[in-house]
Amino acid sequence: MKQWVLSFLMIVILGCSSQKTDQIPDQFQELENLTVYSTDTTPVKTISFKKDVIYGNTIKVLLGSVTEIAVDGSGRVFIADIENMTIHVFEPGGRYIHQLGRDGRGPGEFSTIHSIQIQGDRLYAFDLWPNNKVHIFTLDSLTIEETIILARNRGEYQELYNASPIIHEIYVRNNKTYLAEFILNSSKQRRLWKNIDIRGLFYLLDSTGKMASNKLIDIKEDTRTSFQAFDVPVKPFFGNAFTVLSSDNSIYLVGPGHVLIKEYSPNGAYRSSFYYPHNKIPITRESAIDAEVPDIFINSMDSMDLPETWPVITDMKIGYQDRLWIATTVKDMNVYEWWVLENTGELIAKFKWPRDEQIEVVKNEYVYTRETNAETGHQQIVRYRFEMN
Repeated sequence: MKQWVLSFLMIVILGCSSQKTDQIPDQFQELENLTVYSTDTTPVKTISFKKDVIYGNTIKVLLGSVTEIAVDGSGRVFIADIENMTIHVFEPGGRYIHQLGRDGRGPGEFSTIHSIQIQGDRLYAFDLWPNNKVHIFTLDSLTIEETIILARNRGEYQELYNASPIIHEIYVRNNKTYLAEFILNSSKQRRLWKNIDIRGLFYLLDSTGKMASNKLIDIKEDTRTSFQAFDVPVKPFFGNAFTVLSSDNSIYLVGPGHVLIKEYSPNGAYRSSFYYPHNKIPITRESAIDAEVPDIFINSMDSMDLPETWPVITDMKIGYQDRLWIATTVKDMNVYEWWVLENTGELIAKFKWPRDEQIEVVKNEYVYTRETNAETGHQQIVRYRFEMN
């Protein structure tokens, strides 16, 4: 009886279409507090963009290999440059101000710059490989405040014995603590082109970097394929999971296969989910070429055990008012279709954006993209002002 009622409700919510995309997958039907939106849901607003400022496009300031950017409350832009092992700082209008850090192993010196994040009046620069460090800079003086070793007590956690010793991803919370993700290979066998599921294990760290909780969440992070002596993440074909934190430290997770976003409390307790049906695009050699997948992967497609369709979700950001911005795959492989959603799932707006102009940050009424200057071939960060009507 319960199953019949559930099926009836799905028909009412999703409509009478017989298309494959209108059927909610079986594995989601038992989720508590699940909201299902119709495939015919239309945006309530339109969104427009105007190019505003370019950062790093002058002869004096040439960016190397950009890993990530961050924007503070005043609009200053911080660009992590792993080639030059420094963080470039720009005023909101584009004038170069300063650089933070350099190559080295001391306080404020980097072996790598995995990511940078801003929380409150601090900038956090994560030097995860091979150090599991975070360098904390003050935004007022743009100087190094302290360097912390992360997860130094991970050996106390049996679940992490077989996991990577290096933190895979880390997120600063608004109380100066951290949410850390480790990864675990679920397979002990390796043979050429064998697919391997990688699990993501989430834990809390306190303000000193010490692990301070049992495992909060266990997810499938991505699928990798065995190539020579390595497990290679072939993200163009398999995708990966995405995690963002809201202003109150709530956790939002989405995998690559469906528009299914789950919300968890700051302590990892599941709260709710929402789901949108979405057309899946078949993987073909032609579409892989159009998507500019690296040749090494295209040339190996016949040997790989590929999924039938492209990842549905290719990115997720969080912006003003904790709205979620997700990038979805559409037939035109030159673009992504971005959706702007309330964090409860209501669709606000949709827009198309070039694949080769990756959206890095959404901050207030701006989006910041990573682009390549067509004339010089150098990377630059571009700010666009957006309006919703």
